[in-house]
Amino acid sequence: MREAFENVAGQVGGCGIWCGSCAVGNGAILEIARRFEEVLDAHGVRHWAPPELDYSAFSLGLVTIGEIAACVGCRKGGGRDDCPLRVCSVARGVGDCTECADFGLCRNDELLQHMRDGARKARLFVRDPGDDAGDLMKSWPEQLKATWPSSLLFLEER
Repeated sequence: MREAFENVAGQVGGCGIWCGSCAVGNGAILEIARRFEEVLDAHGVRHWAPPELDYSAFSLGLVTIGEIAACVGCRKGGGRDDCPLRVCSVARGVGDCTECADFGLCRNDELLQHMRDGARKARLFVRDPGDDAGDLMKSWPEQLKATWPSSLLFLEER
């Protein structure tokens, strides 16, 4: 799990979303699914779960989620291959859309705002125009430690 976080900790996608705050990329969702399955198993939930719950299917779903490979971040080939925000930011030679002179005015603005709004609703960290990327990379991990579920990343390994 820690390896997944370290892999994306320094990445900001073309959209300005910090990959380290994404529960898929940083490994939190995978770890939550694994640990939840362990807790359910330890408490024998399969034996007393409500009959309307297909426990086998539920358990299989958790195991499947726990085995999904963590996203490596869009700067390392993760995410959508054809993401227009990544393609555009690379073509323009900017780290992400917030560094672009056309931020908020380009043909990708509707998609950009949709992604950034969704990320904020999911409590991901989003860079704004004028933010210093270096400063954010120093402060965001500490802020992430204080949030849930991503704080799971910073628990001591068993």
